[in-house]
Amino acid sequence: MKAAIVELSKSHEECVFSQISFLQEDNNDDVSLFLHPAIKNQITYLNLANNVSIINFDELKGFKSLQYQLNVVKELSKFDKVIFNTASSSKQVRNIVFFLLFYKVECIGVLHNTKKLQKSFTQKIISLKIKKYFVLSDYLKDKVRISNSKIKLESFYPIFFPKFKSQNIEKKQGEVWFCIPGRVEFSRRDYFYLIHQLQKNELSAKIKFLILGNINTKDGIAFKSELERLNFESYFIFFNEFITNELYYSYIEKSDFILPLLKRKDFSYLNFKISGTFNLAFAFKKIIICDDFYKNITDLNENGIFYSEESFTEIISNTNNFVIKNTYSDKKWHYNFQYKKYINFIKS
Repeated sequence: MKAAIVELSKSHEECVFSQISFLQEDNNDDVSLFLHPAIKNQITYLNLANNVSIINFDELKGFKSLQYQLNVVKELSKFDKVIFNTASSSKQVRNIVFFLLFYKVECIGVLHNTKKLQKSFTQKIISLKIKKYFVLSDYLKDKVRISNSKIKLESFYPIFFPKFKSQNIEKKQGEVWFCIPGRVEFSRRDYFYLIHQLQKNELSAKIKFLILGNINTKDGIAFKSELERLNFESYFIFFNEFITNELYYSYIEKSDFILPLLKRKDFSYLNFKISGTFNLAFAFKKIIICDDFYKNITDLNENGIFYSEESFTEIISNTNNFVIKNTYSDKKWHYNFQYKKYINFIKS
């Protein structure tokens, strides 16, 4: 079986390694990657692929873009299976998948927002060719309601990463680290909720919040300035430059808890998508500390601690009193389980 993984966007690199690892373990000889250059620069395991092609539509318009799309279609038509790592939200993906209707190659998609299956006209066009979609949690699979009976869904968890050399990181005795992965983006996380909680109650100096991303963005600089104004910066660990994968994973490994800081009452996470922070927690078997609005999400409920407006600082200050037993005991967190599930769906 000749297989290709395609990622035309600048996102979702974190989902690629699990898939190429699964395919290589099953196929062992012919897996190719077609990647946006921004993704290629983030990937440290290109050696796992038999071939790596760069695809970049950023500067192309009109006829030149269409001609390039047709060239990509011609290359992808040579494979038995083509997996689109982001099978939505792109005119280029729509067009390429549509043109592949005229070839025997089977196309499979990873869907990062299941709402696309319900309301997106572009997704309907994509689904003329793609009849099998992966979604990124069992919970989402159970929530999806689709009218097209020809479409099949399966869940998988891309929670496996390349082996990395653990970095020598200093962590003072007694410190408790709450990791908030990624650069600061006010649209994605409620950082001001954290500031609000710090204003209400003083915390132990042993508590540290890791802002695990380059702080030097517009939102990051504004957030840090507000912390300095309120004299809260001692609770935080910041990074002033891009963090390498090895250092990034080492800090997650060293952290005690993952703190997503999702905005309260964001119904999209209850119905249509996951946060990449969830998968990082699952990958490193870390307990997630999350707003109780999200307690009905099964994976979080089984492996998390939930806070309310009133209980946040109490939980942060006394995590030992809230630690849950038997976290990550389900077989689905094991590599072999996800590998078999993924491959069986690919081959079905």
